[in-house]
Amino acid sequence: MSLKRIGLLSLVAFVFLIVPTGCEEDRPLRVEDIEGKASPAQLGEWLEQFPAIIRATHMTGPEASRMLAYASIAYYQGYAMGYDDMRSLVGQLQGLDELPVPDPNLGYSYGIISESAMRTVLLNQFQNAPLNIKNVINSTYSDHERDYAAAGFGEVVVNRSRAFGELLGDALNVWADSDGYLDVLNCSTTIPTEPGNWQPTPPSFHAAEFACWGNIRAFTFSPDQLIVLCHPGAPIAVSNQSGSAYRTDIDEVIAIEAGLSPEQKDVADFWRDDDGSYTVPGHYVSILGQLVNQNLLDGKQAITAWAQLSIAMADTYISTYKLKYTYYHPRPLTFVQNTSNVNWESYLTNPNTPEYPSMRSTMAYAATQVFINLYGNDLAFTDKTHVIFNLEERSYASFTEMADEVVASRLYAGTNLRTTLESSEYHGRCIAQRANELFFNE
Repeated sequence: MSLKRIGLLSLVAFVFLIVPTGCEEDRPLRVEDIEGKASPAQLGEWLEQFPAIIRATHMTGPEASRMLAYASIAYYQGYAMGYDDMRSLVGQLQGLDELPVPDPNLGYSYGIISESAMRTVLLNQFQNAPLNIKNVINSTYSDHERDYAAAGFGEVVVNRSRAFGELLGDALNVWADSDGYLDVLNCSTTIPTEPGNWQPTPPSFHAAEFACWGNIRAFTFSPDQLIVLCHPGAPIAVSNQSGSAYRTDIDEVIAIEAGLSPEQKDVADFWRDDDGSYTVPGHYVSILGQLVNQNLLDGKQAITAWAQLSIAMADTYISTYKLKYTYYHPRPLTFVQNTSNVNWESYLTNPNTPEYPSMRSTMAYAATQVFINLYGNDLAFTDKTHVIFNLEERSYASFTEMADEVVASRLYAGTNLRTTLESSEYHGRCIAQRANELFFNE
């Protein structure tokens, strides 16, 4: 896999060595504030790699969100150790009570610490991945380490920084390995069989997926908070009575599916982001990468953006799946086929999960709120994520316009009801704000 080299060093310029007397390799470091001058090119390269790695390893969306969260936390925390204005995540994220700290009397490259810590986390996440994936991770890291060496960091500092990054990564791996992920893989659940509950949908009639994902340790929610904070409210009651809210929503979905335009189909296809593709998290990381490569943020801001986005996306999956398997709301396909038209089909295949809440819509509002917090809402941009799959790029006047289109895509897909989609806005924006508070609220 080719790597895109982008002009200036991304974050090398963040860390300057003082020139005091004494051993040149061991002199302490002072971090200078040169915001607006640093190019976040190295992070841009990683953000370009991740969607491709997700697709190549056939990761599911939930698994991709977990991987991205731990990787971004490692990257962010490595830099936060060298900057007073980058707030540490220790003591803020669930279960992250302490991490090793560098010796204040020795010189380090915090860029190398960051890169080394993330590589260590990634190799743990992909320990069973094909060798070519590990080679991409290792070669990207090695390219960046050479950048730092070429910028003037001596061998002793480089080696020391790499070693400390590995120590930091190992500590983060211990934390990650305790989040309950392995228990989820072996989890079984009983799906309610009473009428009005979710049932597996055609054509696969696949069993419920990720039914216990909501039991994984969240990043910004304690277990008690997960079902209470940011709660979008209960779904509307299933009813076939004419004039009921549910029947009105169902009739709308039927009408939309009967008259889908080519443009509406294009929108549904662009945002389907099924497992086996870049996935939903991979799509938003791709968007962030496109924005980062425009150099609209300085390096520290870009690192913060990635961590904030990744944490919000991971918690969106956990919160949404917890609620999906609390309410077991049926997909429109099930209701329509059982009550009025056994041959009715939605435009897109339904996810193998209950209908409420809508994960993609909640994610759209969570991700776009992160972008709004960092870029403002009046930035026009073009999303070229799926050009590689022969889908036309799509342009937006604002992040809110993008989120609204993602939400509409689920109506066009025929997989969700309007009231479900409308409830997603509060849910997603609330999750994003919790992630935002980690970095900006004291």
